[in-house]
Amino acid sequence: MVLAAWVVIVSALVLILPGAFVGRRMNLPWPVAFAAGPAITFALVSILTVLYSAVGFEWNAVSALVGLVLALAGAWLYSRLLGTGIGRRLAPVPTETGEPRVGRTAILRAAAGLGLGGLIIAITCIRPVAKTAFAGLNNISQVWDSLWHASSLRWIDETGIGSAMRMGELMNYDTQGFNYYPNTWHALGALLFPLTGANPVELYNTYSPAVLAVTVPLGVASLAYWFARHRYDVDNSALIAGTAAAVAALFPSLPYVEVQLTSVPNAVGVSLAPVAAVLVLSVVRDRSRVAPAALAVAGVTATHPSGLILVGVIVGLWWLCEGLWRPATSRLADLATLAVTAVLTMILISPVVIGTIRVADTNELPFFDFREEGIGVLRGLAQGAFNGTIPLELNHFPIWPLIIVTVLGLGVLAWLRCWAGLAVWLVFALVTTNSVVSLGLLSYPLGAIGGYFYNSPHRLTFVVAIFSAAAAGVAIGVAVIALIGVIGRRFAQSDETSVKGTARAGWLVASTYVVLLALIAGAAVVRYPPNAQIASKERGGKYVGPDDLAAYAWLASQPDAQDVLVLNNLDQGTGWLYPVTGVTPMFPFYRANEFSERQRDLFWGVAKIGADPATDQIVRDMNVHYVIDSPTSYWEFQRGRPDPANGHQGDPFLELRENGAPGLTEVFRQGEAVVYRVNDLVYPPPPPVEGAPAEGVPPVEAPPVPVPAP
Repeated sequence: MVLAAWVVIVSALVLILPGAFVGRRMNLPWPVAFAAGPAITFALVSILTVLYSAVGFEWNAVSALVGLVLALAGAWLYSRLLGTGIGRRLAPVPTETGEPRVGRTAILRAAAGLGLGGLIIAITCIRPVAKTAFAGLNNISQVWDSLWHASSLRWIDETGIGSAMRMGELMNYDTQGFNYYPNTWHALGALLFPLTGANPVELYNTYSPAVLAVTVPLGVASLAYWFARHRYDVDNSALIAGTAAAVAALFPSLPYVEVQLTSVPNAVGVSLAPVAAVLVLSVVRDRSRVAPAALAVAGVTATHPSGLILVGVIVGLWWLCEGLWRPATSRLADLATLAVTAVLTMILISPVVIGTIRVADTNELPFFDFREEGIGVLRGLAQGAFNGTIPLELNHFPIWPLIIVTVLGLGVLAWLRCWAGLAVWLVFALVTTNSVVSLGLLSYPLGAIGGYFYNSPHRLTFVVAIFSAAAAGVAIGVAVIALIGVIGRRFAQSDETSVKGTARAGWLVASTYVVLLALIAGAAVVRYPPNAQIASKERGGKYVGPDDLAAYAWLASQPDAQDVLVLNNLDQGTGWLYPVTGVTPMFPFYRANEFSERQRDLFWGVAKIGADPATDQIVRDMNVHYVIDSPTSYWEFQRGRPDPANGHQGDPFLELRENGAPGLTEVFRQGEAVVYRVNDLVYPPPPPVEGAPAEGVPPVEAPPVPVPAP
């Protein structure tokens, strides 16, 4: 747990500080700069990794530091331009409204809630893995995506290639065909290897929840602060935001389901979307924020494009529900400012746009259908609105305390006139419902929005839960503020001086807030068993277990294994060989963007090694010296005997398992994990050189030559 704590601390610092410094240098106030820090950090990583890849620089801690210095210089130049005559005309200094700025009191209140929420999330996600899962922090998640994330972390660290445009080089060893993947989260995580000393699996298991422990409370707090500022002052709004940040850690889908199902980059991008959206909304009153707001949105998008959709929905519904009716300057000027922000964002995310378009034909996820038979519209609405979709529906729905405070919070949002917040919650509740059960005429437009989240109920539930947690935090925070007001009036004394009265009021608020956070911490203790079980559920070794780790370790110990290729069955998840040991498998993931002919022939002809000259030549050409087999395969259609006539893929390694192959010699077996070495039928020993001893025969020592006596 010491290593885990260190990774959490370093992850938080590396995530927040670079973006915060750049944001502050771009004239953002310190509290706003820290809130936008993670999103701006991801934007810098996205831009730098693409540029470095284009010019041939490696991505590592040193080059990242150089990039940060360049970014600070650019931010300084931006702030200087704002001070010129043209800059003051384009972005005039906002007029003073007389409202107090965010001060120490507000910062402490928000920070306390953010810290508690982050601590709850980190402990709930990491502790059960470290304490109960096989291999501890070296445990292998059994979920499909986790292999890609862990492999990406190692690959970026080893190669220095962090560009999202070059991930095909990892996905397919042979073809290295083009593949775009939003890689910002991985590129930032790869910088932590020299700082933490963790191996790739340990880093993946701790870095994933560590980042979410920062972004989830921050995203919920930003929404709650925005809601509260409709009626409350800065200090009370900060108390409400801190409350919401702490309460967010109680919701099972924030982020425990996402940690279980390993959709962490999506969860990080979506959880930062409210921060970027609220910053975008502020540009209509302060145009100097256009560039940092565009950077924040670019960072959200580069982490996962689904975050851009959420930003767009929040800003669009805010404009329709609030901004259009209460413009900051004029409707046309406000709309133009938002349009400039959008154009600058599109320039910054151009690699994302280009990459997404290029892989659109091969990306099948938006067409997945997760709807369930036998679920009515009313039950689907309940699941979509109150966090009850799969996998929560099975054992963790309904959670009535969370549902009650959410409903109360939605009522408080109506009282606060937060129409945009209510509208966004309603839209995504309907989109989530539509992913469970068809909503008739609304199915197409709702499905179009949900397609950017793969119409996956758990991903959409995550979005709804962000707004539900913010609403719940607002309800609790408003109730506490009202209670403080009642207590303050009840015990007020007329003979007290105003200074004493102010001090007493401050202590009353502080002590009440501490009690509130203590109650939330107690609720987290109550919620720990189910939430920890959710976060660590897929950790039992169903596909990759202790036997596989033993096989990987044996392979890594062979002196010739580091410089050769290992043929593996990608359907079995044996690509974990790479992140665990660094040994190169032919298929490092469960799929490949483009199979080559020789990959296909070798994969389906593994049992012919040593018997088919064409297959043997492929083995030699690709420098394959080992084969690893470890059933079972991930999906049902990948198991059993191949039957192409009836559309059943089957397992090409089944024949090898049953009958062996002449060119393969079994050299390791533990459980169902088997390693074969390619033998002399494929790699015949070189013929003996005349005068040299035959291979395996010790040389004959020549008799000593007599030395003549003097």
